[in-house]
Parts: sequence; structure tokens; C-alpha cells
Amino acid sequence: MGGTLLGGFLGAILARIPVGFALAAASLLGLLLFTNLPLNIAPQRIVAGITPFPLLAIPLFILTGALMNYGGISQRLLDLAESIVGRLRGGLAQTNVLSSLFFGGLSGSAVADVSSLGRILIPAMRERDYRAAYAAVVTAVSAIITPILPPSITLILYGVVTGTSIGQLFFAGLLPAVLFVVMLTLTVHFTVNRIGLETPRDGHARTPLTDRVIPKFFPALLKALPALMLPVIILVGIRGGYFTPTEAAAMSVVYSLIVGFLVYRELNIKLIVKALKSTVQLVGLIMLVMSAAQLYSWALTSERIPQAIAQSMLDLTSNPIVLLLLINLLLLFVGMFIEANAALIILVPILLPITLEVGVDPVHLGIIIVVNLGIGLVTPPVGLTLLLASEIAELNILQTVKTLLPFLGVILVFLLLITYIPAISLWLPGVLF
Repeated sequence: MGGTLLGGFLGAILARIPVGFALAAASLLGLLLFTNLPLNIAPQRIVAGITPFPLLAIPLFILTGALMNYGGISQRLLDLAESIVGRLRGGLAQTNVLSSLFFGGLSGSAVADVSSLGRILIPAMRERDYRAAYAAVVTAVSAIITPILPPSITLILYGVVTGTSIGQLFFAGLLPAVLFVVMLTLTVHFTVNRIGLETPRDGHARTPLTDRVIPKFFPALLKALPALMLPVIILVGIRGGYFTPTEAAAMSVVYSLIVGFLVYRELNIKLIVKALKSTVQLVGLIMLVMSAAQLYSWALTSERIPQAIAQSMLDLTSNPIVLLLLINLLLLFVGMFIEANAALIILVPILLPITLEVGVDPVHLGIIIVVNLGIGLVTPPVGLTLLLASEIAELNILQTVKTLLPFLGVILVFLLLITYIPAISLWLPGVLF
């Protein structure tokens, strides 16, 4: 049955069938050919996979990001980021990286990050003599920050699937996200003049985003502060026990409406409708993939395929260093072809027993998985954020690969640090919880 599930899914993907339908079709084929179970159990498993209460946080956080975006937050975050790093070498590229850190704490979605900030920053970088491929790569790579930061949709999903505390996962992502920003900032510093600019003049690398004077830090911070308070409210509320992650998501929607209407005064009924439409579209896509992946995962588990794979890997080696390396290689490969949320639901039942056997903390594993699947967002042939950034830059995704290579090397170093230094992920949750 395992071969049928894998072969059916890969065949459907090669036939350009959307991931959600490919997972569902492969699952139904496996159940029909290798079990005596009635097929009407499939819709039951699909519905059961998307009914856990904590999953309600996903559409609520997506709506929050949309409301904040339509409420004028993007430009304020850009101004703040530019006031901090705008005078560094490659200031506009540095602004791109830091903006992803700020915006990622609001949207929870890497695709939303690229869609919102990329449509502003990529054209601006091209106007300032940055190469189109460089602008696209910096935008796509910096979006990897978003799945690591709270309120990451991927972390919420991992917490639901494994029963791990979502609050601990949120705090576990903070230090890795800051480390990743520092590493990207250094990468931009050393690459911008060599491969980033059409005309390698330092003045262009430092040109502000707008023609006006770069805003001073404190005025920019004051304008962006209402939006930046949202992640703080979420984390403090969860840590203080005032609300659960799902309740925090509901609170964030209310807060974003207050900020958009009363503070920034840019939100109106028409924009709320647009935010709702974009949320429904994204949530529909995510839930379709999640529900089909739940059915696929259940079909695998019913035949004890994850247990067999786990035992095979443990028979191969019980050394945690080698096992984590194998797991990283598997996740990197899978992330190149399968959407992150679907890959997570399919692989976690396989990987969790293996890592528990060798003493890996589930919170640490969650960060490892999320970082790996985040890397999948920028690696062809799927590479959703790289594909979207390339489209905004009016490039073919293959035209960005050469520019991606130095960034990819830094990302892999970051992955190794996260994997083999658990304290980066576990220190903050350990102190607070």
C-alpha cells in the first residue's frame, strides 16, 4: 500500500493535479485496493482532520494579517525598518530583510509576506539599480522568517498534530528568527555590491526607499508601535495564561480592527471586505491541503507504514547526530516538491517516534521541521515564495537560481545550527515555562 500511496501522489503531481486533490486521490486509491474499509470513511477522516479547536487560530491570524495590511501597516513597517538599517551597505535590501521580521510577526504566512512587501520592495529595488533576480531572492529568502515567528501557521499546525504546547513553540521560534535575520543581514552586506547591483556604486546601495529623507528612528517607531504591539500582546497573553493561542487569534482580529479604524484610520468597510475575501481564498487553499493530507496520513498510519519506516531508520543508526542529519535531508527533499503544511501532516507521524526514541525534544523537532519546510519555500521546482517573488520581478524562477546559491549556503548553515544546538530553540521556552 505504501508504494501505491507514494506512486499515486507523485503521478498526480506530475500530471499537474493540485496537491490537495493529489493527496486525496492517492489515499482513496490505496484504501480501495488494499483495505476492506468502506470508502465513506474518507470524508469522515477529512472532516475530522480540520475540526480541532486550535486550528481556528489559523484563519483568525490570517485575517489579522490581511486587516493590518489593508489598514496601512506595510508602509509604516517599511519606514521603521529603513530608519534602522537604511544607511547600511545595501540599505534597501537590508530593509527588505528587517521588514520581513516585523511583518512576519503579524501575518503568520510567508506567502502573505512576499505578496504584501514584495509588491512594494521589489519594484523599489529595481528602480535603485538592484538586479531583478537579487531583489526577488532577498524577498523570498527573508520570508522564511515568517514560519518561524509567532503566530506561525505551520507552528500552530505542528502543535495540533503532535499535541505540543503552541505557546512553547511560539517562544521557541523567537531566537532562531533573530539569528536568521542577523545571518541574512551579513549575507546582504557581503553580496550586494558583487551580485546585487547593476552598477556597483555604494551610493545606490544606500539609496532610501523613497525620495524623501530617511525617517528618524523614534518617529518611525511611534507610527509603527501600535502594529508592533500585536505580537507582544499575543505572547504576553499566552505566557500569562490570559488566553489560549486560539483566543489570542480572536483578540488579534479585534485589536487589528481597533488599530485600523481608530489609530491609523485607513480601514473602512470596503477594505474589510477585501481582507475577508483574501482570507477566505487563502484559508480555503490551506484547509483543502490539510484535510487531504490528514486522510493521506491516516491511510499511511492504518497500515503502520510510519512505524515501519521509523524502525528501519532506527535499525540503520541510533546515533542522534546521524538521525537528525537524515531527517534534515528527507525534509529538504520533500520540501522541494510538497506544500509545507501537507508535508508536515504526512511526515510528523513518521518522524516524531524516531526522535522521541533518541531523546529529541518535540519543541526542538518542531523548529527543525518548520525551518526545513521554510527552506522548501525557496527551492525549485515548487518554491512558492521564490516563484511569487520571481513573478513580481517579472522573471522566470530559473533566472533566480544562480543568485540564490550564496543565500542557500547561509540558510543551510543556519539549519545546522538550529539542529545541533538545541538551546537556540529551547532556552527561551525553558526559562519562561
